[in-house]
Amino acid sequence: MRTYSHLTGPPARGGFTRSVALGILLCVALVTGCSTSSGSSSAGTSGKHYKVGVFLMVSSSLIEQMKAGFESGFLAATGWRADQVEFETENAQGDQNLVQSIARKFARADVDMIEVVGTPAVLAQAKAETKKPIIAVAMGDPVGSKVAASLEHPGGNVTGSIDYIDPSLILDEISKVQPPASKVATIYNPSNENSQVWVKALEATLAAKGLPAPVEATIASSSDVDAAARSLAGRADTIVIGPDADATSGLAPIGKHALDAKQRLFLVGGDATVPGVLASIGPDYQTLGVHAGQVAAKVALGAAPGDVPFAKPDKIEWSVNKDTAAQLGVQLPAGVG
Repeated sequence: MRTYSHLTGPPARGGFTRSVALGILLCVALVTGCSTSSGSSSAGTSGKHYKVGVFLMVSSSLIEQMKAGFESGFLAATGWRADQVEFETENAQGDQNLVQSIARKFARADVDMIEVVGTPAVLAQAKAETKKPIIAVAMGDPVGSKVAASLEHPGGNVTGSIDYIDPSLILDEISKVQPPASKVATIYNPSNENSQVWVKALEATLAAKGLPAPVEATIASSSDVDAAARSLAGRADTIVIGPDADATSGLAPIGKHALDAKQRLFLVGGDATVPGVLASIGPDYQTLGVHAGQVAAKVALGAAPGDVPFAKPDKIEWSVNKDTAAQLGVQLPAGVG
């Protein structure tokens, strides 16, 4: 793996009448009440005044890195101390029934914000809660998943960070594999606005490198993935799957057909262990946690989540499937694998 580079007073005495004393006590009570009210909306005073629900889809070292990154990014960006913020964690352990249960729990819970790691958990939480801010960490495709109108202007109560990588960075890395790619293909759902943007950027990058436009195999849903992957045989030597929820949900058939056709299959972040996948070239996930924490801080300090753009990765790393590399007989860049 290689890495590149968020008071009361005493009773009235002397000349004070009962009415004056009561008046003083009332004024003091009002002042004290106002002071308490203004302090309850921030973590600027001692004690825990801000509570974050943390919803994890599964347990893994990678998710723990993102969770730690979120907390450090959040505290640094808000300027609050660790004892002023409480993080309440629930983990579904991959159980879909627990996913729904936890989503309902956090919707009812007395939390100010919900941090969510794992797309199924984000979708469940967004359905269960439409008002509290939901901060998705390293989500692949919030637009295609319909929890955000766009990456720049989410528009609802969900924002956070994504593991989207600009095609120019991906192709820079792919070009280091020998023999070099001469014809690139991709599979995506054109109804996904985010995928449209990514494919246009892919086309522009290929043109800048003097390569032909990408071969596009479009799908209407995940059920079309198998046929789309099969259609690419003989039409390209390299397949790049971008941040498309429908395409990434069908990696197994894509991997199978790519390997049968001796095509190199690259994922823009994803599971490189799927047979047929040559490599996943994606972000540093702990950094994505930090970015999500910084986004969350903006919301905690008063910004509307729908107005805060999703944070994007600023560096990438390789994850290689050595079995696929051996079957294809490709030469990987030095230090990769």
